[in-house]
Amino acid sequence: MRSFRARAGLVAAVFACRPLPSPILAARGEHPAAAARTSVDAAQQLAALSVTDEDFYRPVLYTWTTAAAIAKLRGSHQLLVATIATGGFVSPYLRALTGVAHRGGPGRDVARMLLTSSRLSRRRYAWPAPFATVLGLGPRTYGSEVIRVELKRDAWVGRFEPAAADPFRFVDATNVEVPIADVVAHPERIGAMFHVQPHAAVPFREFVICNPAMVASWQVATPAVRDELETERAMIEALAHDSSTAWIRQWHAALAFDNARYRPTPDALDALAKTLAADAPTGAPLTNP
Repeated sequence: MRSFRARAGLVAAVFACRPLPSPILAARGEHPAAAARTSVDAAQQLAALSVTDEDFYRPVLYTWTTAAAIAKLRGSHQLLVATIATGGFVSPYLRALTGVAHRGGPGRDVARMLLTSSRLSRRRYAWPAPFATVLGLGPRTYGSEVIRVELKRDAWVGRFEPAAADPFRFVDATNVEVPIADVVAHPERIGAMFHVQPHAAVPFREFVICNPAMVASWQVATPAVRDELETERAMIEALAHDSSTAWIRQWHAALAFDNARYRPTPDALDALAKTLAADAPTGAPLTNP
């Protein structure tokens, strides 16, 4: 069974055979040596954003939403609101949990717990890097406002691959595996799920924040949020100016969605950078608690 990481390596090899078009740096007033240093810095920033099947514990996550949802959040201060009964759409995550819960075998008890536990019934979908989900997966974006969420240090994060023989694996903040028996006995420790769908029509990955008790804090329109968006925008622009392919593997390891919108081509990178710049946070900073 191929993992997302394995497929990313294959795609990277393909791109390595076809170097990206090199921009005309002189037209931008950039010295080649300075551009090279910038690209090295950007590649290092990108490497820090990678998520793999072996290293997926991420305490800081970002979730895009609409301005209307942010307005409600400012009034209610309730971060997790969506449930299985919300709206008419059942997410792939919930459909996958239902399938595992009904088929029996390994993972059934955990799937049922994630579906029925009152403490895990509300959720938000997120990713560690805002750029990787800013354009959405389907034809529409999730919204132009982003929320920064930080998990508590004692939260557990689970990896969920529905088609795997053993679909669940959990780790703590030190990347030490947590026995499934401990997870079933203490579901209150679950903070988020890393949901992996490598065999979907459009392969994707996502984090599902599912336990408000394991959220240490969240914030909207703060300097930290603005700095993250600006840092990622500058990183993407620097990579767009880099004619090498050394960073392509890390790019795919940082992605949530494996579709054309997020491929490391000049046009796609330019669209990502422009969208991040346009989606600057609005309103007064808000932090909870």
